[in-house]
Amino acid sequence: MNLPKSAVQNKNPIFSRDLISLKSIATWFGLFILRIVSLLPYKMLMVLGSILGRLLYRISPHRRQICEINIERCLGLQNEQLDKLVKLNFEATGRGVFETALAWWSSDNKISNLKTNITNGDILKNSNEGVLVLIKHSTHLELDLRLLANFFDLTGMFKTQTNQVINYVMIKARNNYIKGSLTNKEALRALRWIRNGENFVYAADQDYGSKVSVSIPFFSHPAATVTFPGLLSKKGTQVIMADVSKLNGTYEIDLRQLENFDNDHDFLTAMNLTYEEYIKKEPEGYLWTHRRFKTSDVEAIYPNWSSRDKKRAKRRLKRELD
Repeated sequence: MNLPKSAVQNKNPIFSRDLISLKSIATWFGLFILRIVSLLPYKMLMVLGSILGRLLYRISPHRRQICEINIERCLGLQNEQLDKLVKLNFEATGRGVFETALAWWSSDNKISNLKTNITNGDILKNSNEGVLVLIKHSTHLELDLRLLANFFDLTGMFKTQTNQVINYVMIKARNNYIKGSLTNKEALRALRWIRNGENFVYAADQDYGSKVSVSIPFFSHPAATVTFPGLLSKKGTQVIMADVSKLNGTYEIDLRQLENFDNDHDFLTAMNLTYEEYIKKEPEGYLWTHRRFKTSDVEAIYPNWSSRDKKRAKRRLKRELD
C-alpha cells in the first residue's frame, strides 16, 4: 500500500545481492567484531576507543592535515596547543566508533544507564507544533541521536553512505529509535513532516555545496552554510538547537530555541554563532576532519587528496550513467 507523502515512516533497507559480494566480506566481519566488542562495559570501550584514535592519528595523514587546518583556522591554536587538540580529537573519533556501536545495538536499559543530564528539555516537550531540531556533527553523533530519542520522538534526514553494508546496517539500527527518516534528497517531504507536527533533526554545520548554501561567517571565516534552516525560520517554523556535549564523562544535553528572523542571512548568522558556542564547549569532540571550508571563493586551503577525489568522480559518473 502506498502511504501519502506526508505520512511518517522509516526506510526499510533492502537486503540485496550486492551486500554479500566478495568486497563486502571485510565490512561484515568488522561490524561483527564491533557488535561483539560493544557488549563490553562502557569504560572499557572508551579506553579501547582512545587507543583506536591514536592509531587513526598515525595512519590518516590527510585527515590529520584537514583537522589541523580547521582547528587552527577556527580556534586560532598553534604549535603544541594545536597538536594536543588534534590528538585529543582523534582519540574522541576513536571513541566515537564504539559510541556508534552502543547507539546501534545496545539495549534501552544500557543506554539509560549512561551518565546524562538534560537542560531546557521542556522547550521541545511542550511544543505543540512541528520543530526543526538542529544538531552538530560531533564525534559521538550517532549516540547523540539515540540519547535524544530517549526523551523525544524524532524524525530526521540521513545521507546515503557509500559503503552499502554500512548504509544497510545504519538504517536498520536507526529504525529502532528514530520515528521516521528521509534521505537528503527528500527536502519537500521533510517540510511536510514538520508542518504535520514532527520534530525533525537536521545537522546544518557542514559544507553541503554551493547549490544549497550561501556564504555565512563560521568562526569569522566565510563558509558555505545550508539555507534550509533559514527558509523554515522565515516561514515561522520553530527552530531549536539540541546540543550534546560530553563533559567529564557525562553527556550534557542542552536545548535552546533560536529566534526567528525575516531575513535568511540574519538567522543563519545567529545559527552559526550558536554552533560556535556549543563547539567550544567540547572542542575535542567536534568533527574537525570534515572539509568545512571546501566551497570558497578564495584559494583552496586543503591539501589535494587525489585518490579520494578520483573515487568520488567515478561514483558521480556512475550515478549519471544510471
